[in-house]
Amino acid sequence: MEKTIDLQKATEKLYSDEHYYGKFGKKFLSNSDIDSLINNPSQFKIPKPENINFLFGKAFHELMMFGKTIHNHHVSASTRSTKIYKEAVLENEGQIMFLTKEWKQVNLLVEKALKNDQLRDIVKSSTATYEVPKIGTVLDDSEILWKCKVDINDEFIYDLKTTSNLNKFPFSAKLYDYDSQAFVYSKQFQKAMKFIAIEKDTGCVGFFDVTDKAYSNGHEKVIKAEENYKKYILNKTENLNNFSKYGFI
Repeated sequence: MEKTIDLQKATEKLYSDEHYYGKFGKKFLSNSDIDSLINNPSQFKIPKPENINFLFGKAFHELMMFGKTIHNHHVSASTRSTKIYKEAVLENEGQIMFLTKEWKQVNLLVEKALKNDQLRDIVKSSTATYEVPKIGTVLDDSEILWKCKVDINDEFIYDLKTTSNLNKFPFSAKLYDYDSQAFVYSKQFQKAMKFIAIEKDTGCVGFFDVTDKAYSNGHEKVIKAEENYKKYILNKTENLNNFSKYGFI
């Protein structure tokens, strides 16, 4: 990690997705690194194949915020195993695409979600700013730099999520590292974080505040992630091949 980096210039550079997700952005840790650093450091920064849930969430987020998305390619095929879909993907440089019925579902979900007055007031507030980048340390006495991009207003940071089951969303926080996301984002911006989840099939909206326990769990994850990052990646004082997990069955 560059100790003399100009954080202001680096942060400005991360407004661009090309830099945020590209070679420059990979200089910094992000919440998406938590899982690999804790559970299998050999997979650190190794790109994961795109899946339809990620594409759905990304398109939904951009449509909610900006009214448009670059993730709008879709094909009138019944499934992804059909010839017409596979040919369309090849023409789309191998990138995963929506089935037309899924693309319609995304747009319908946006329409339904924006009918919720509370959600609309947050997302369309005159004080709301979207995808604001930040770089900084999140642990005391640490020089490890973390990056993030957040949606923010005068009162709190928030993140829009789509979910298949709104009732189960709170249980997803630990599994999908929403707790460490909340910790990193809150430390960076010195604001509380809120998750807003929208159920895919119904459009029902859920507002979830982050508990002290969740922040604490996220803090512990970040400590472990930095510890493994230093040992296995940065300083290489430990052999990646010796990384093991222990437990009971």
